[in-house]
Amino acid sequence: MIWWAEQPRRAQSERAAISELADKHDWLQAVVWRLTGELQIAVDFELVVNDRVIPLTLDFPEFFPDVVPSVVSREKERLSGHQYGPSGELCLEYRSDNWMPEITGAMMIESAHRLLSSEQETGEPAPSDHRVLPAQRARNSKFRFLYSRAVWAGLLSVEEGHAVDAELQEHHLAGVYAAQLARIGPTEEPIWQEPNRRGYGATSLKAKVVRLPEGAAVKCRAVDELVALLEQFGLGELASDLVQEPSEIEVILFDGQSIQALMMLGQAGAKTLINYDLVFAERDGARLDPAYVNLGSAKVAIVGCGSLGSKVAVQLARVGVGKFVLVDGDILAVGNLVRNELDWRAVGMHKSQALAARVNEVNADCEVLTRTTVLGGQESGGSTATTMEYIADCDLIIDATADPAVFNLCSAIARRAKKSLCWAQVFGGGAGGIVVRLRPDIDPTPLETRRRIEAWYATQGVEWPDEPAAQPYAGGGESGVPLIADDADVTVIAAHLSRFATDLLARPEATIFPYSAYLIGLSGRWLFTAPFDVRPIDLGPTDGWSMEVQDGDVEAFKEFFADLLPKANDAS
Repeated sequence: MIWWAEQPRRAQSERAAISELADKHDWLQAVVWRLTGELQIAVDFELVVNDRVIPLTLDFPEFFPDVVPSVVSREKERLSGHQYGPSGELCLEYRSDNWMPEITGAMMIESAHRLLSSEQETGEPAPSDHRVLPAQRARNSKFRFLYSRAVWAGLLSVEEGHAVDAELQEHHLAGVYAAQLARIGPTEEPIWQEPNRRGYGATSLKAKVVRLPEGAAVKCRAVDELVALLEQFGLGELASDLVQEPSEIEVILFDGQSIQALMMLGQAGAKTLINYDLVFAERDGARLDPAYVNLGSAKVAIVGCGSLGSKVAVQLARVGVGKFVLVDGDILAVGNLVRNELDWRAVGMHKSQALAARVNEVNADCEVLTRTTVLGGQESGGSTATTMEYIADCDLIIDATADPAVFNLCSAIARRAKKSLCWAQVFGGGAGGIVVRLRPDIDPTPLETRRRIEAWYATQGVEWPDEPAAQPYAGGGESGVPLIADDADVTVIAAHLSRFATDLLARPEATIFPYSAYLIGLSGRWLFTAPFDVRPIDLGPTDGWSMEVQDGDVEAFKEFFADLLPKANDAS
């Protein structure tokens, strides 16, 4: 895109405005227009400030006038405190955060002159309203130390003039090493522990926390500076130990006013010092519904850790669910990556176990039990029974398999244990899906619910248009015929299923959903008239979740018990 070819009148007006400015003011000299190698316009000029001639260039960007041009030093000098980097562009009155297309290149040149003149006259940096975000300051930082008010409180618990053992957790991602204090003091009796520890994948590092007198810390940039600082405050023995440490060791200096996080690398006696950049990493206020406060004690069973179940597990971990039972006997394949929450690191791993690690990456406080049992498959009776007991012990059961045999087992567990059951199915071809929640003695039993839903489908009088395996009447999960649905399709249905689950756990007596089953359309197919067409299904009254007592059951139980324990019966 060549802006001056698309907007030649604007280009002419820019040239005229700068020429007029040069005629009007003798502080603007030697104006030369040129084309860069990328066919963009640049204007070389000189500013005369207190008899000093400053060569500058005004660069018009590709997307001008919608994007701000830049003014840079042609000699790569540090000209002002308002400059990006030691030789970067000047930070002027007109910037990306307040730019308007009406602003001209001539106005940028005037702004540069005001900035440099002001600083030359006063010898002080010009007033600034420019706000640099922490994320901007950290752009070139490869080693980052995360701290919070909790970390600060932990450091304050160390006595002045003392050095104590500590542990850091460090994680490497996208070329950056991020570390945080995990513990201060010995493992057995720590002085302080981080309440928000990192999850799966973090590396533990040996560390020392050194509490210096208030205001005593200085910026140590080399090992000898650190040694001198420690010796100054009577910690010479510690300095020697650090230098002779055979492996990497981290050092946290704290003087009550500032933190300095250091890494000592290299062999004993030949250490190199690396400074971590500090990043304040604290939760900035509540972002979840106050009703979610009790989710930490909730236990959820997710049966099926494929595309749907993997997303639901992570979404529930994000809202604070504290305990999971994850059940899936399958191994993640390359083909699953198109819509599973897991990634290449989990290929070849059992889905339930890899998903447990992913859940702990999101919420390290989660307790996760995994089972690789193939429910409804060729497993020992004991293994299946144990897995079903773990599921029955949960507050909520989620069937994310779209497998009729598994659904029957989950239904039996839910009914016998009187536990709520949620399930969902993604329809093939991007048509949409269905989400269902069932509450004991409020909604119909699971098997009756399925019968009523299928009866409701039949009354609509619209035939499913595609492959039978992908229709809402049949299971089309990942273990059967491949389901044609992309990650966005599955994510929409998973999100609705997670909302049902969260509502059940957080508001057991005051649901926000008037219906217990919803069809969610993602395209104008089958029953749906358009994308985002939602059809609630009235499931009708409950048919009772308790097992009915039949005539003669009491007598039959007595006879069975007497036959089972004849000695006890004789003794009576």
